[in-house]
Amino acid sequence: MRKFFSTVVLFIVSALAAVAETPAAGAAAAPTNVTLGAYVVALYDLNPSNNTFAADLWLWARHDKERDIKPLKTLEPENARTFVTSLDVTEVHPVERYHATKVRGVFSHNWNVVNFPFDRHELRIRLSEGQAEASELLYLADSANTGIDPVVRVEGWRIEKVALETSTRTFTTTFGEPEAQGGSVYAQGILSIFIVRDAFSLFWKLHAAVYIAFLVSIVSFFMDPSKDGLFNGRVSLTIGMVFAVVINTQRVAATLGQTTAFTLAEKIHVVTLLELLCALVCSLYSRHLHTSNRGAVANRMDRRMAAVLAFAYIMVNAALIFSAARAA
Repeated sequence: MRKFFSTVVLFIVSALAAVAETPAAGAAAAPTNVTLGAYVVALYDLNPSNNTFAADLWLWARHDKERDIKPLKTLEPENARTFVTSLDVTEVHPVERYHATKVRGVFSHNWNVVNFPFDRHELRIRLSEGQAEASELLYLADSANTGIDPVVRVEGWRIEKVALETSTRTFTTTFGEPEAQGGSVYAQGILSIFIVRDAFSLFWKLHAAVYIAFLVSIVSFFMDPSKDGLFNGRVSLTIGMVFAVVINTQRVAATLGQTTAFTLAEKIHVVTLLELLCALVCSLYSRHLHTSNRGAVANRMDRRMAAVLAFAYIMVNAALIFSAARAA
């Protein structure tokens, strides 16, 4: 009898253990974690005119070797205009399955050039799972191995860092899947390349002509408008500087490309044109005073206006440049 009861108890315990180990009916299985990483080996063709940049990188993924999936094959580069892979590798290790591929792509980026050339940018490469929803597959970031080759250089720019963040992205559609309701959620990874423009050398290259025009306009105040030759030269000199600034404006526009933003460079050019306009008006009024036999008043006005315009111009420029550099 004792042996019978022992057998019954052992059977009940085994049954309870089996029930405890068996997932409840309808319970969702845990999603597969895929560790995603990237290493940038080239960055080039930074093109604000076309709102693009190009990059070459190695991309890899690791996951439980028991899961027969190919995460790099189902990965979708959301903001890529071109995306070419090569040198695909798959390796099975004791615990994990490893996938890697070389990527060359051109990616969209909204270049905000309001503070040009004191601008900085976060170039993003958005990578999303295109097949399995987040309930089945999630990304984890391999931050320790993600980075950029130290030999990568981009003329005119300084690369600060590279970072990879993983999350999920929600779509307000089921993409027409039968019997599905609500939206869809997919794993997403964002590879960010933080860059800063080497501002000062480019700034002086683009604005040297503008500041020379300003200095010439200040010098023109010391040309005596009572004499016909000097007055004509003074007016012609100021008008010539206006044309020089307008031509330089077109040069800056060609560098930046088409943009609706009112950039720092455009603000400086507008301020310079206003200063030249004031200088031209002062020349005409000074001539009027001389023809009215008020030459002493005209000379005092010229000296004072030269000082006022120079001070105001320098202060406005300093404020604009400081604000742009601080915002960047």
